[in-house]
This record gives sequence, C-alpha cells and structure tokens, in this order.
Amino acid sequence: MDNKIEIIPYDKNWESEFLTVRKEILKVLNDSSIRIEHNGSTSVPRLSAKPIIDIQISVTNFDKL
Repeated sequence: MDNKIEIIPYDKNWESEFLTVRKEILKVLNDSSIRIEHNGSTSVPRLSAKPIIDIQISVTNFDKL
C-alpha cells in the first residue's frame, strides 16, 4: 500500500476548478445551501498543497436534502 502524500506547487487553476464544482453543487442543492466555500490548502494563493479541492457546504436544513 502506498501511503505517500503528494505536495505540489500552487496551481492557479484550483480556484476555477472550485468555481466549476460549486456551480454543479448549486444546481443539485437548489436553495438548500446558504454557503459553499473553498477551504483547505488549495484555497491559499501561492501555497504548495495536496492537489485536492476541499469544499465546505453549509445548509439551512438537512430535511430539505
């Protein structure tokens, strides 16, 4: 099993990748989400990071989901 963690230089495309995924999430959640945030190390400009886009979604009510 390979347990290596890959850290790569900052990629300016991470923000646009987040925005693309955010649009798709908004389509699915409709009005259930109140906030969709790009967080984690890929959200920090010029910071090397694991190439994984972390997204936090806040909702008003789980029952709507």
